[in-house]
Amino acid sequence: MDKHITSGVRLVSFDEIYTKSIRYKLEKIDIFLKENTSPFHVYEVATILEIEPSELLSIMETLQITTVNFDNFFTIILNASSDICKLVSRQWKYSKISAYSPEMIAEIYKLNIHKVKSAFTELSLDLVTDMELIEVFKRIHLTVFSA
Repeated sequence: MDKHITSGVRLVSFDEIYTKSIRYKLEKIDIFLKENTSPFHVYEVATILEIEPSELLSIMETLQITTVNFDNFFTIILNASSDICKLVSRQWKYSKISAYSPEMIAEIYKLNIHKVKSAFTELSLDLVTDMELIEVFKRIHLTVFSA
């Protein structure tokens, strides 16, 4: 039985997770905004933001938003509960920053600070730009459980 449990465990770089999951979701949002005209349909927005339509309608009611459009789309993201919306919200906290510290990266991506600092040390960096971020991600390894 122990053999079965350990066979479903593997070590992956955060780069792999970012590329397959996070970047994909961010690109879906970007494509949605580029290919659709506002006002946007509530159910399409809920789907792309990975929230229930009822949550979106509740956010709209609370913020007194009658239709979803380009102007309020990101306000909705800032108030939504999905993982991708929370990540975007954390990224926006640092939107005026040109380079990131290990602490910022750990906070934005919810990574272990020690693993992030180790990646920075391995690269001999104190700060990273968006262009260097992927190199940091390649050096952060996480345990993934699969069925």
